[in-house]
Amino acid sequence: MITPWGPLAELDLSEHDLAARILAADKHQLVEGLVVECLFDQIVSNIPSYYTQVLALDVETVIVDTRRQTGRWVAFVWARTREPGLGRYLQSLGKGFDTYLLDFSGDTFLAARVRNGQRVSDYGPLPDLMRNLSGGRYTPFEVNTSVRNTNRQRQAFWGFLSEYYGKNLASRIVLPRLLINCAIQPYFRSLWNLDRVFVSGDDIWIFEIKHKFPIDRNGLSFGINDGELRMLDRLATSGISCLHTILAKPFWSKEVGSMYLLNDLAMRTRAGLIAKVLDAAQTAIILKGSAGTSGAHTSINGASSIKFRTMPADQFCQLGVLSDTPAALAANIVEVMLRHESPKVNEAWLRSLRAQPS
Repeated sequence: MITPWGPLAELDLSEHDLAARILAADKHQLVEGLVVECLFDQIVSNIPSYYTQVLALDVETVIVDTRRQTGRWVAFVWARTREPGLGRYLQSLGKGFDTYLLDFSGDTFLAARVRNGQRVSDYGPLPDLMRNLSGGRYTPFEVNTSVRNTNRQRQAFWGFLSEYYGKNLASRIVLPRLLINCAIQPYFRSLWNLDRVFVSGDDIWIFEIKHKFPIDRNGLSFGINDGELRMLDRLATSGISCLHTILAKPFWSKEVGSMYLLNDLAMRTRAGLIAKVLDAAQTAIILKGSAGTSGAHTSINGASSIKFRTMPADQFCQLGVLSDTPAALAANIVEVMLRHESPKVNEAWLRSLRAQPS
């Protein structure tokens, strides 16, 4: 597998300098988002203490909208480890997506076709499969320099990611980015990465975490990418619910990244954690709403505008603030998962958390 930094087989992914260069090819907001995702993972790791029937899968899932007439939706699942519940997840995915199970051989990713939760083909090189699925169309994926703030990238990587992940940086962060940017994104532009999957009996959950501030127009609301919403709708109709979680930024500005969460303890008391279950009924309701158009900075490459829908803030459940204990936040997440009565977000509460950049 070829990357902009050379053949994958020749890359020493244990080198953090190389990892920093690889991540620098992405939007600074994406790299900063990895910091938020790590903090969120430390919260949800407590969920099994309150919901013993739940299994967390160690998988990376890439969903692709190929826009083809047949076999339009495709799912690639890289299972780092093969755990109980994986078959149930693959079976559910297969209801709405052509599904492939991935393995990593050390120099490339391998893919095998899956049906009814079971592998039905031998593994073959993923690049060969991508050429077949795309009809040979290949365009190197590049992110506009306007959304690649070098200083913010360095702060997120050297200020947190490098130290936190240590020797696991390659498998947890770098390889997923290479899989997306170098193996799949050059062939198809509309794709989404799902990296938190929970299985509880016949219930399958995807957990998302977004770091954003509300839209303040005729009341507070939060936007969601129209393509992402349609992808989640397809997951929902396949029996996979999404817990759409937002860490509401106290700074209502895109100029402020995520590092305040690490260097300003007072701001953790102002970072509100809220969540909304997006099942088939909810995605259908949101899709009926009117669509707006956001700026190019919100797109994956920073070069094209995208459509979005809105969700009123008061339709979310209030989980707490980031300064609460991870155990307490996890317990509140479980209450939402179980559809128990949970306090709704109050706009006055959300506005009270707002802070002004210094």
